[in-house]
Amino acid sequence: MSTFCGGTPGTVPSYTSGQWLEQFRDSQGGTGILPPVMPQLTDGLADDSWVQQYVKGLEDRNVIPRAPPRMETLPSNMFNSPDTKDPMATFIEKDNAFQDGVKAEYCFYEGRYFSALDAFLQAVGSSSLGNASQSNVQQRLATTKKLNQKLTLLIQIVNGTSIYKYTVAQRYQQGINSVNENLRSNEKKLRRQKEILDKENTALEISRRMVEYTTEKNRANNNLLAIYGVLNIVALAMVFYVART
Repeated sequence: MSTFCGGTPGTVPSYTSGQWLEQFRDSQGGTGILPPVMPQLTDGLADDSWVQQYVKGLEDRNVIPRAPPRMETLPSNMFNSPDTKDPMATFIEKDNAFQDGVKAEYCFYEGRYFSALDAFLQAVGSSSLGNASQSNVQQRLATTKKLNQKLTLLIQIVNGTSIYKYTVAQRYQQGINSVNENLRSNEKKLRRQKEILDKENTALEISRRMVEYTTEKNRANNNLLAIYGVLNIVALAMVFYVART
């Protein structure tokens, strides 16, 4: 059994012949991602178009978790409640559960495959030319081939799922690149506007200082005019006084 499934190389899981062709069941009673009926195989492989169509069907039935929509398409009140989960966090949680389920299904059939394969090899090694022994060998061979086909098809489906996820990730990456490009463009515009604003602020500051200077100058002129007025009144008074005397 493989180390991927927690086994030790060289060891063979212990299953009886009655357990070899058991169907996988997950904790919810589901049967995994393998189809109930095997498709037509050519040299032990399903056609690529069948795999693509089957993976699309898994996605349509939400067996494969769907990536969340882009943020701008979500309802505006979606995050009003503190209990509302982030869509991306929910997607990651479901995707992790999906991957765990696929691994459990693969290891379920892998353990039975190695057990049946070992039994088949033992039967071949100890068989004679008798009809009973040959029949036993053929039965174990048929069982081993069925399990081999299941594992191979499961791997094809997983590979098809990976390609689907990669395609979705590429669409998201293109969207992210587009957003980043727009942000960079807006950043350049904002920088240019900042330069203009900085210049305008300088001009406004100079203008404000000039207004303050003009105001102070006018106030000083007004004071001088007031003084001149007082001096003129005093001068006229002295003229009248001199004239009378």
